[in-house]
Amino acid sequence: MCVDCVVPIWDDGYLVHVEFDRDPAVVTMYEKNGKKVLEGRVEPADAAKVSILSAGATQTGGILAVGAGTMSDGAVQRFIVKTDSLGRALQSVRTGDFSAHQVCEATDGTVWTLGYELNYGDSPHAGKNILRHYSLEKGLLGSFISVDSISNSSDASLFVFTPRASFLHCGKDGVSVLLWSFLQYIEVDAATEKLTRWTVDPSLEVPRRANGFAVTEEGRSFVGVEDFCDQEKKITHGLYELNAKSGTSVAKVIPVEGTISKCDPNEIAPAGAFFYLWGADGNELVVQRQGDGLGLSWARVSASVTTVQ
Repeated sequence: MCVDCVVPIWDDGYLVHVEFDRDPAVVTMYEKNGKKVLEGRVEPADAAKVSILSAGATQTGGILAVGAGTMSDGAVQRFIVKTDSLGRALQSVRTGDFSAHQVCEATDGTVWTLGYELNYGDSPHAGKNILRHYSLEKGLLGSFISVDSISNSSDASLFVFTPRASFLHCGKDGVSVLLWSFLQYIEVDAATEKLTRWTVDPSLEVPRRANGFAVTEEGRSFVGVEDFCDQEKKITHGLYELNAKSGTSVAKVIPVEGTISKCDPNEIAPAGAFFYLWGADGNELVVQRQGDGLGLSWARVSASVTTVQ
């Protein structure tokens, strides 16, 4: 696994890998012990040539993917595809000019995507919302979070699909979106579709580069960060808990004890040092630490090892 390259995604108990050289339409899923459990060529029924941009796991052990490609009639289309547990395509829906770059399945079987409309900035009629809710039977159900509400920058939409600059998670109670580059954390209630937004506390000196996001089954949110300091000539890694309370507008960033480290990039970090956050597995976090090599570890964070600053 390479954090700065095309990387696997941890989702619903599986490591999901999108091929990028052998066949860009192939998605492979692995169990936590490294056993390959599913490999499928994920594409709409009328596709001629496609590339999968991102994928996740369904609640039944299938593949949920977003991508784009050329259909049998020569038209270029963007789409969402869902497979069964054997990798066979079950359903698909076209997304028009909306290019989805992250995807997850809600508990009711509907799909949430994070992306942007391709003609944003060129057409006054283009949709500006980056979060969309789909039914694979009915199509688009709703859209949320305008680009203009995130930033006035003309390239704000680019951070939606920049690897590890934004994150999407479907939980049992709703959807979580972390836009770390803009220090914004957003939740959408599954029942009411009410959107709640927090500003991530800008007063703390937390690295601006995130390398992972996770929401545990009990609803605790974590972000892994890293940064290189030119003055100190050291790389900082750390794991933080996001404390976003109802009725507040600022989400506190709470460091997890024992995970904040600084080291010379030319030296080996101490054994067990936290490097990357891949996701959550129930109430445990899936992480990579010094000594894991290219493997993953499972860890539980208790409330006693987070300290409020």
